[in-house]
Amino acid sequence: MVDKTSRRSSWFLTAALVALISFICGAVASHAGAAGGGLSPTGKPRVSDATCMSRCVATHKATPGATVKLTGTYLDETKQVVFKASTGVIAAEYSKRESNLVEVKVPAGAASGNPYVVSEGGVSSNPSPHTLEVLPPSSIPKQVFPIRGPYEIWAGLGDGRGHEGADIGASCKTPLVAVGAGKVKVAKYHYRAGNYAVIDLNGSNLDLAYMHMIEPAGVKVGQRVSAGQVIGYVGETGNASGCHLHFEVWEGGYFEGGSPIDPLAFLKPLEPKRVKRAR
Repeated sequence: MVDKTSRRSSWFLTAALVALISFICGAVASHAGAAGGGLSPTGKPRVSDATCMSRCVATHKATPGATVKLTGTYLDETKQVVFKASTGVIAAEYSKRESNLVEVKVPAGAASGNPYVVSEGGVSSNPSPHTLEVLPPSSIPKQVFPIRGPYEIWAGLGDGRGHEGADIGASCKTPLVAVGAGKVKVAKYHYRAGNYAVIDLNGSNLDLAYMHMIEPAGVKVGQRVSAGQVIGYVGETGNASGCHLHFEVWEGGYFEGGSPIDPLAFLKPLEPKRVKRAR
């Protein structure tokens, strides 16, 4: 039989071990939190830009109801995006969030300003370095150039090799936008075209094709798009050499009885005033 003294000593030893283990676990958790591990917040959210994705007037010009993308770091715990209003501010719930981006719709009543995010823990980010203008829907252009960023014309229709479109060089990941309002007819991959999409342009007999996108198109078949809406990004997928957009304009259906026409003649009125032509 174990005497009372032995049992008491055993109990105190067990209690001491439990206390020691608890202390060690607490110290480890505290260290992990300080180092950005565990369940502790990884850092203060930071916004590097706010750009318009749909219902856009331009890159930093949106309209009420437009989808805006905020990019930066530590954005995966965003609770809401705060916009300037005519009096004070107005907050909107995000529609998508990841560690480096947040998407949100511009709420009614928002005004031009520098939006920022607020995390689940109530921590506010810096305001976007670029002002996001909020303009009336009537400001949305009827048609725009398909590349939103610096570019150069590489080759046109024919080009001595049966070329059916225009090759427009631009850095990979440069946004590609819908030239005008229309409906997506094709969005898939082809071994020559790479990731590509075809848009049936409203009020015309034209189909517009965007090829070699860096990743699958950001739009789906049957989806309605507006002028300036981001549909993908410049890449070099498929049979391509160098980052560029292969752009085709078809009169009549795209491979449905139609035929390609000169895309440069179509694009010339839409070109920014300054453009570098490679050839």
